[in-house]
Amino acid sequence: MTILLEERKGAALVLRLNRPEAMNALSTALVHALAEGIAAGSAAPGVRALVIAAAGDRAFSAGTDLKERASLDAAGKAAQSRSLLELTFAIRACPRPVIAAVHGWCLGGGFELALACDLRIAADDTRFGFPEMTLGAYPGSGGPVSLSRVVGVARAKEILFGARRFDAAEALRLGLVERVAPRAQLDESALAWVAEMEATAPLALAALKRSLDEGAAMPFAEAAEHDQRLRRPLDATNDYAEGLRAHAAKRKPDFRGD
Repeated sequence: MTILLEERKGAALVLRLNRPEAMNALSTALVHALAEGIAAGSAAPGVRALVIAAAGDRAFSAGTDLKERASLDAAGKAAQSRSLLELTFAIRACPRPVIAAVHGWCLGGGFELALACDLRIAADDTRFGFPEMTLGAYPGSGGPVSLSRVVGVARAKEILFGARRFDAAEALRLGLVERVAPRAQLDESALAWVAEMEATAPLALAALKRSLDEGAAMPFAEAAEHDQRLRRPLDATNDYAEGLRAHAAKRKPDFRGD
């Protein structure tokens, strides 16, 4: 069975975790396949955004594959966790927005995967949590760092220290997801989000993603200068010229990414 399904849906590349019999647990092979899918989507012509979703009814992902983990020594466990952290880096480096479309259980490494994405939409049946604290450890692939940057340090401590689980409605209130959709409409809602992005120029979107991600930890003046270094080259692009022409002609621009 193919552990990762890839499908073009208009301007979106959908990467679907496909281990429903294991609640889409993140084996090393699945993490590597997903990293390859991200790399392919980053370069594919016409792709405006990537959507990470999952097969099956029970879970987006129940986390790192613990059956695989039980067979590993300490070095192997570290390598398994490192592969998911490297996937986080790959998602952050992807020039296209990456959307997590989550449903059912989104736990541990699966939650870390969702947090790595630029945007998150949750089905109304989603339940989130980090159970690692009940296993004698804590999230090992950057989850505490990602979580605290989304909800703040104090709220991250509250979630992590008690290994608390919570639903999609609370995740929306906390800012952990940007949208909630009925389970039956999750894929459709994620693709509609991608369609909204088609009104924007791909080079501008890639530069903006970098500005927001990289500038978040900088002092304001440094972040503003960094933003200018990313923004000003857009003035010389064909897309910017096309945008101005389209605005003057009162038509939809035809952005080509150059």
